[in-house]
Amino acid sequence: MTMSLWIFSDRELNGVAEWQAAVDAQGYPLRLSPDVDFERISGFFPMHSRGELTGFECYHEDLSDVRDNVPDVAIEHDWKFVLGFVWLGSKENELVAAWMAATAYVQATGGIILDGEEGALCTLADAQALVRRLEQPL
Repeated sequence: MTMSLWIFSDRELNGVAEWQAAVDAQGYPLRLSPDVDFERISGFFPMHSRGELTGFECYHEDLSDVRDNVPDVAIEHDWKFVLGFVWLGSKENELVAAWMAATAYVQATGGIILDGEEGALCTLADAQALVRRLEQPL
């Protein structure tokens, strides 16, 4: 089973280096692959978490498509940018990496996250709390 989330923002990061700086600012043990062309990303985004190779699929998406695919969630703001993440639900390291990366991105852009599993919008504070809970077993 796959899991997903979407990040909505009115500002887009300038690339993986800026995204990595946002991850570092959160203090997360996540190293994004610097070889990925952020503007053209469409598919698996490799990274390392605590020295282990992991990652998730990452796509630039259209807001209207997300609204159509998740009609039960009221996305009232017309966000300029949407990033979609998809990962295998059976891979805990992918789950943690996705939420760390999303949380850092939202912190840097002032955006918000749509949790595809919960079908609910998630604030920065909610996402940070979730990452803390996910990291506790580690």
